[in-house]
Amino acid sequence: MTSQRDFVGYGYKPPRFTWPGGQRFALSLVFNYEEGSEHSVETDGMIESIGEFGPVDIKVRDVGMESVYEYGQRVGIWRILDLLRKYRVRATFFATARALQSNREAAKAIIEGSHEICDHGYSWTELYKLNPDEEREEIRKSVQVIEEVTGRKPVGFYAREPSQNTLRLLKEFKNFIYDSDSYADDIPYFEKNTGMLIVPYTPDANDFHFQNPINRFSIGRDFYTYLKDSFDVLYRESTNRSKMMSAAFHVRVIGRPGRIYALERFLKYVKDKPKVWIATREEIAKFWLEKFG
Repeated sequence: MTSQRDFVGYGYKPPRFTWPGGQRFALSLVFNYEEGSEHSVETDGMIESIGEFGPVDIKVRDVGMESVYEYGQRVGIWRILDLLRKYRVRATFFATARALQSNREAAKAIIEGSHEICDHGYSWTELYKLNPDEEREEIRKSVQVIEEVTGRKPVGFYAREPSQNTLRLLKEFKNFIYDSDSYADDIPYFEKNTGMLIVPYTPDANDFHFQNPINRFSIGRDFYTYLKDSFDVLYRESTNRSKMMSAAFHVRVIGRPGRIYALERFLKYVKDKPKVWIATREEIAKFWLEKFG
């Protein structure tokens, strides 16, 4: 049986190109905006297990964990938007439709800041558990709500937990130009079975690791060092071939006072480097489609 997986990719000779404006390095800042979409016995019968501490041990509402997520909507998002405005950078928000519905004032502020809304699903739904018809309907619902809240259909998609049908289904929706459910490369590529453009994401340069039960980062300095090290290696490699880096954040995580400084230090560091294009994923995708599509 022939595997449908691609272990080769670009190999030893990735394409030679320069990013817009002659830049050699593209940096994608991604903020997961999903608070209000986490698992709950009231919405999907599940107990959310990822947060600042462990979950409750019986099947009831976890009001403590709920408040951790609410912090992202109430406080974290504004702290982040202020910082992005200060450094004059635009980002991509992996936003669930339910989170956008829960705080329309914040959704409006994201749009007014010229940031991108990428479809992160209607809620925290494990798409791999759905049949194709159910998954198609889940995607349709998220697109409809995001357009209703923001005034525009999303062009990117990130499921978090996709199925083997996700890319094929996205092709049916004419608004999607890229997907980010892959961690397989440092630069965009076209998935061989569907032809869908993939703008790869990152599982490691990600503040997700502050959270229980992972806890790989304990203080902001740890996270900043990892972001800087990742940037430095890719930036050095970009002297030979242009590179891209994703840096991943969650508004309820990096939006905490003890962690936001890691993001600010990182923004200050990269803004001082020449030949760096800080871009939304939509901008990166459109460039790639024009150059290689």
